[in-house]
Amino acid sequence: MNDSEPPQKKATIAIIMRAKDEMPYAKCALAALRSQTRRDWKLYAIDSGSIDGTLEAIKEFPPDELVEIAPQDYEPGPVLNQMVGMTKEPLTVFLNADAIPLDEHWLARLIAPVEAGEADATMSVQVARADADFIVAYDYSRAYDPKNIKDDNEDFFSAVACCFPRKLWEKHRFKDKGYSEDLAWARACRRDGARFKLVTESRVEHSHNFTIPGLHRKRYRHGRAYVDIFNARPSAIRQSLTCAKEMVRDLLYAIRRGRLDTIPFNLAHRYTIHRALYLGMRDECRERSLHQ
Repeated sequence: MNDSEPPQKKATIAIIMRAKDEMPYAKCALAALRSQTRRDWKLYAIDSGSIDGTLEAIKEFPPDELVEIAPQDYEPGPVLNQMVGMTKEPLTVFLNADAIPLDEHWLARLIAPVEAGEADATMSVQVARADADFIVAYDYSRAYDPKNIKDDNEDFFSAVACCFPRKLWEKHRFKDKGYSEDLAWARACRRDGARFKLVTESRVEHSHNFTIPGLHRKRYRHGRAYVDIFNARPSAIRQSLTCAKEMVRDLLYAIRRGRLDTIPFNLAHRYTIHRALYLGMRDECRERSLHQ
């Protein structure tokens, strides 16, 4: 907390913020954090080599704890474990530096089910930015539509904006290697009986527009991680059928919205996702077979 602010009661919430070149969103996220109705928190920030002003914005805030690491030292699981390990507060909240709480009740609503004993972990709805690509905004709206999410869905969780008790992390740490560390963690917790909840009243603005090469890199990493997390195995036929089905869905949605101009990129976007997932799973399985 800033020394100029009035004294607050003892912190019960540790807010962990990961950052790397998140401007201009970082300033907005920090400003929204300062406006929250819940004030009993400390901010633990980690920056992995920002050069766009993000680090300076965080320092100006300022955080209660700040860790700076080199970009090449960033690996999601170990970083999250390091940061949670620094905290003493009973509740842990993750908020990425580019995720902007959409009102002053974001934090209170996010943690309420955990404090009430109604859930063991919660996550916020992520709302696509105004400049999100058409297909990106569509994916976010589907992903966070309550009709598409069941609280016991082992295949869905995001650490962009979430809350859980520190004691849950003490029981299940984040995996040390690879990506999709949040999915792996949530799956392990759920299989041990933890209850997860999407809090529809707690919302953050967050989305990314990827180039086709950038999207391929991200989904390729996911494909490799899914072999370990979900015991997934590559199937060109299955992946192609799923891709075709989703392309038709995307096409119909674009037609209904009168956005025929987006169709070429929509098709490239969906094809890239499924090809990259398949290649990632294929390569991971091949490497594992070579080391057996």
